[in-house]
Amino acid sequence: MSGDRRLVKRFRILGPEKNPLVPCAGVVAELDADLKDLMPVLFLRNVGRASYVPDKGVLTIRHGGRLITFYPDGKVVVGRAWTEEAAREVLREVMDMVNEAYGELLREGPPSQEEIEKAMRLSWRVLLELLPGENCGRCGRRTCQAFSVDVLRGEAKLSDCPLLKENAKLLERARSTLGRRLAKALGL
Repeated sequence: MSGDRRLVKRFRILGPEKNPLVPCAGVVAELDADLKDLMPVLFLRNVGRASYVPDKGVLTIRHGGRLITFYPDGKVVVGRAWTEEAAREVLREVMDMVNEAYGELLREGPPSQEEIEKAMRLSWRVLLELLPGENCGRCGRRTCQAFSVDVLRGEAKLSDCPLLKENAKLLERARSTLGRRLAKALGL
């Protein structure tokens, strides 16, 4: 992404963070930008791997075996960052994630309330209803239910279902039900 289209250009590590519930080290960092307007876009881009509290503007994403929590003021908490170099590497990934979401925000505008609500209600059952239901195994899973769960976890894309891709009617119904942005986030 070109320099003029980046929201975040640098971060500053504020200090280590201990999780009192598990023996896990992490860091608190501060990005050089406010993230308030970006939170809905980040949420949609990571649906199934994210927990979002819209009224607080707090977003937690599972990424690379870690939990990363974003705050509207630009603070970020990264779990499982055992060393400073590991923390810096993850924070560079966080910057990329934020800047890609910012690019989408510039191109497509903010998500609608309806898109956010659909994403908040999304479950594996909703995805299962969109699939052919043949349990053919061509996606690499034994059942459509297992596939739905993997899509929601970010471990598969809806486009990995050959029967869905081959059936224009089902494909259009899935896109219509999910909406453009959510469908894109889930790999359609």
